[in-house]
Amino acid sequence: MKRSFKIFLFAFAFIAGCRRQEEKELPQPQVSKVLKIGSAVEAATLDPQLAQGLAEEKVISGLFEGLLVADGHTLQPVPGMAQSYTVSEDGREYRFFLRDHIFWSNGDPVVAEDFVNTLKRGLSEGLASPWVEFYFVLKNAKSYYDNNLVNFDKVGIEALSPKVLKFTLEYPIDYFPALLTHWAWSPVHRKSIEHMGRFFDRDNRWTQVGAIVSNGPYCLKSAEAGSQIVLQKNEHYWDAVNVAIDCVHFISGVDASTEENMFITEALHITDNVPMDKIKFYQEQGTLQLITSLGSFFYWFNCQKPPYNDVRVRKALSLAVEREAIENLRKRGPGFRAYSLVPPGTRGYEHQKLFQEDVDYARQLLAEAGYPNGENFPISTLTFNGTDTLRIIAEAVQEMWRRNLNIEINLQSIEWNVFLDERRQHKFDIIRGGWIGDYNDATTFLNLFHSKSENNHAQWFDKTVNEMLQEATQETDPVKRAQILAQAEALIIEQMPIIPLYYESICHLVSPSIGGWDPNILDWHPLKFIYFKK
Repeated sequence: MKRSFKIFLFAFAFIAGCRRQEEKELPQPQVSKVLKIGSAVEAATLDPQLAQGLAEEKVISGLFEGLLVADGHTLQPVPGMAQSYTVSEDGREYRFFLRDHIFWSNGDPVVAEDFVNTLKRGLSEGLASPWVEFYFVLKNAKSYYDNNLVNFDKVGIEALSPKVLKFTLEYPIDYFPALLTHWAWSPVHRKSIEHMGRFFDRDNRWTQVGAIVSNGPYCLKSAEAGSQIVLQKNEHYWDAVNVAIDCVHFISGVDASTEENMFITEALHITDNVPMDKIKFYQEQGTLQLITSLGSFFYWFNCQKPPYNDVRVRKALSLAVEREAIENLRKRGPGFRAYSLVPPGTRGYEHQKLFQEDVDYARQLLAEAGYPNGENFPISTLTFNGTDTLRIIAEAVQEMWRRNLNIEINLQSIEWNVFLDERRQHKFDIIRGGWIGDYNDATTFLNLFHSKSENNHAQWFDKTVNEMLQEATQETDPVKRAQILAQAEALIIEQMPIIPLYYESICHLVSPSIGGWDPNILDWHPLKFIYFKK
């Protein structure tokens, strides 16, 4: 049957490129342009199908490029490896047309089959990608992952030719192009990965210096554990002429105060954070970039581990936290206290306040659970990765539990890599959590609590929530869909597998010499769009 298609064609000089060309100084080959960016934690991996945090995203956005990329200012999808795409009338079939003259950093051509191989890898059990549910929007992808389907050829991705890639979706979703801008969809180079081991092996060390082959605006030049990652311009990149920065240094392993000193001495152009007591000062100076982001900060409970398998205990600890005091500690201004999971500003979704602090009720719940006045409460630990801000917040919450519930919770600060492993393996009692949206829709938060989600660190499962999330994927009426998702969120918070604390805001110090590092709600800053001003 003949299909009708909507056609989307992109000009080569797309929005962000046009804006940048007006402002930036033209590249001067004889002058080295080195950009230095702070990173509170070291990137745990450079594998786009395994990377989980913004520390990784900042580096990966330079190394890899998907079919579409997010414009650094608007976050709208703009051309990447694909120069155009078509959408079928029913919204379920997408065809992407790859650019001519696109290459991997070793000179191999980038072809449609690279994307097919990448998705097969992403859906493999051996890789255990934290983003696997992203791929479930493709026809039969979930069945393949669940081993109900053996033949990968029946999954909704197909290379029609070296330059044409077809996706078939399980159901139409209007944010699919935006979803493709996430790093989890970036292609990987199969031959170079297999040179280092098995293609589907999570522990394959293919991302190390000298082995990694990438297709983005930069290549990996060096990596010093706990210290620095250096990227250099990729001359094989299709748009290399418009990449203004020659070399990018990511400096990790320093606290906010050290970052501040490095910024003052121009050893950093952009910091990852700002000392909490200096936020107002730098706002007045004009170098502070304060972003209200699409994010929530919370603590995960291990709901499979006593006493946190008891909803009364989970509620008690959450209701005893004084969120106004935490808001005052962070000095970001009012309005960030979290009483739900999905933050305000989420597209097509009415923000909810689903509970309120209540110390008396918290004490009653704890007593009903068998711990009156905190008596005989088991030894527990709150784990977090080691930054000053996270330590200060953890100490404040620890004191609230001591004062309000008469319980003692130990604190454990660990390095980022260890933190990620312990969280993934559920080796914790309570652990620092948080989520910055991967796209602007409530499902980016609520899907964390699906029983099949690799990011469901609480190990809390509810059949009704699963059914609601599935129902929402098939609901085409936006009002009804939002109502279903709101009911799912209310059910999740009623069971309190997390302790919501605050909605995220993000602070950077940005040198006046830097252009293209635009504030946005996801805190995404693709390196190809950044430049030094005249």
